[in-house]
Amino acid sequence: MIIDYALGQPGSIHDAYAFRGTQIFQDPANSLPPHHWIWADSAYPSEMWCAVLFKRPHGGSLTCRQNMYNCYVSKIHVRVEHVFTALKGRFQSLCELRLKVTRDEDLHITIYWIMCCMILHNMIIHFESNQSNKLVGLTNWAIREGKEWD
Repeated sequence: MIIDYALGQPGSIHDAYAFRGTQIFQDPANSLPPHHWIWADSAYPSEMWCAVLFKRPHGGSLTCRQNMYNCYVSKIHVRVEHVFTALKGRFQSLCELRLKVTRDEDLHITIYWIMCCMILHNMIIHFESNQSNKLVGLTNWAIREGKEWD
């Protein structure tokens, strides 16, 4: 599920700059449950609520524990990239969004398009999850019923 995003910066910008536009960055106390944090790569700020990768010191190396930590954070990063891939796979229009942005109104249309795709993506995940639970219940019922036939 996509729980936070920042839209509206046209063109190519750095991830850390885009992150500043998110609700989590602007108000982490009200955006994250107590005692929770987010994982991020080293481009993001190191905060109490934002755990980032360790950077190799100039002329030095990371400890074994720091490398292990970075490995775990990298695995989470891969899962985030998979969400983007799934979103673009589900909504092909996002692969090469061909909307010409020459006015503010065009930018708003582009933003609404992307937001709609993310909302639909979350709805699909929610509905598929509910269907999966129903199928498991149905399968368990069929197994119980089938045992009586033996």
